[in-house]
Amino acid sequence: MVTSLSLVFMVVTLLISFVVPIAAVIFLYKKWNISIGAVFAGAGVFILFQLIIRMPLLGKLAGFPWFQDMAENVFVYAVFLGLTAGIVEEVGRFFGYRLMLNKRLEWKNGLAFGIGHGACEAILIVGLTYINNIIYSLMINSGAFDTTIVPLIDSDMAQMIRSSLVDTPSYMFMLGGLERLFTMVIHVALSLLVLLGLMNKKYVYLFYSILVHALLNIIAVLLGQVNIWVSELSILAFAIAALVFIIKSYSFDSLKPPGDVL
Repeated sequence: MVTSLSLVFMVVTLLISFVVPIAAVIFLYKKWNISIGAVFAGAGVFILFQLIIRMPLLGKLAGFPWFQDMAENVFVYAVFLGLTAGIVEEVGRFFGYRLMLNKRLEWKNGLAFGIGHGACEAILIVGLTYINNIIYSLMINSGAFDTTIVPLIDSDMAQMIRSSLVDTPSYMFMLGGLERLFTMVIHVALSLLVLLGLMNKKYVYLFYSILVHALLNIIAVLLGQVNIWVSELSILAFAIAALVFIIKSYSFDSLKPPGDVL
């Protein structure tokens, strides 16, 4: 049986993944009239550069012996994954601004772009997964899983699904939601950092965003091998630093269009 607490935490994470980013977009649209196009631009960059380019490419590489050997070394593998995520997503932001928002480069739209990017990741990577988790959990508890799902799939797969929901500690389902909150804040900060570089023609800021993104992923993966709580605390630390940057960046004249008063 899947515990009631696990189900509650699944629902909370699902709400965080869907409701929080949508509520943030509505709030910021009413407060600062952010560009909805910027929100979709950020989401589109995530879909194109992460889901269509990077993840399938990693899947292809997984078939090569050299990649499999590299994956056995946790440190090297973490560095590889961190750098590829940083390069692909931050370069994606750069081109997203250039191609879709070149005439609307300003702080509020950088905010919108980052929310779109983080929201898309939260909804597609975590939100949809948790919809399945909740449905399967309810079916397991009612007995419907054995009568409707098990006959349709491989027995090992059925057992894996059941174990992942029944044996996983309840708090793990909540950590997924908290991590999405943290990473959405970080995505906004990184989007503003890339925007700052574009508006000031200081493209070294793109390198900074890649470095921060890579470091976050590398540290989180490596610490996750030691203790999941320490790993999540490291992401929280990055999120706090990101929030401070977002707040301070609000006053940067270089992120405001001429004559604009936010």
